[in-house]
Amino acid sequence: MISRVWIAKVLPVLTLAWMLLMPIRGLAAFDFSSLEPLTPGEQYRQLSLLSLMAGGVDPALLELLQPVVQARTERRAAGDPGMELALDDYVKPLARIIDQDILLAGAAQLFQFARENGPEIQARMTRIARANPILISMVDVNEIAADAIIIRNAIADGIEYSAVIDDPSAPAQVRALREQTVYLRNMMEFNQFQQELALLTEEAIIDLGGRLDAYQRMFNDEVDPELIKRRVESSQIMNQQTESRFEEQAMQNNSELLMMLILMESQIH
Repeated sequence: MISRVWIAKVLPVLTLAWMLLMPIRGLAAFDFSSLEPLTPGEQYRQLSLLSLMAGGVDPALLELLQPVVQARTERRAAGDPGMELALDDYVKPLARIIDQDILLAGAAQLFQFARENGPEIQARMTRIARANPILISMVDVNEIAADAIIIRNAIADGIEYSAVIDDPSAPAQVRALREQTVYLRNMMEFNQFQQELALLTEEAIIDLGGRLDAYQRMFNDEVDPELIKRRVESSQIMNQQTESRFEEQAMQNNSELLMMLILMESQIH
């Protein structure tokens, strides 16, 4: 088991190492201009990830995160540039455990950006998809959703463990965020189920079609159609003859029954 003493010794070292590896960025680590040098597929992926990450976030959650944003701003004003997280950094395990307040402050900025630029984000995604339909069809939506789930859970954990956030509504906001995340996970799993079902259905159709063709060829090769035709015609003839004899016997029995009734009625009592 990892002790708290070990964490206290190692965490500052990890923080310093991460800060040295991270480039210095502004507090808002996401903007449209930063997307321009990227490929259309990467632009679409990042916009999709941002949309799923910030989807359904209540304005009250943004208000809840303001103390963290304010504390981060004050630290920067005091000459502590620290590190800033890009959108993809939130998926990395090390970035999520180094400094929860930095993670939450950056998340608040991303939430705010997504809320203020929602129509533009959707418009850009639509333009990219129309201009590059084949490329966008190859983007793994399930993988993006899985990353968004990781980020949302990390944000919920960060709120619970943050020493800066002291708000009675925090548990309710965290619970709402987790519930929305569970819904997103269910949608992702259902999407995976549909894809797997479609694949199995297609394979079954191909397999069944092949089997039917094989059965038809085997039937044509091993069975004489003329012989079957003659047997069917013979059965029909036999049925007709049987029906004819049955009708004649029924009429004879009916006549005999009528004669018996006539004789019984004609006798003198």
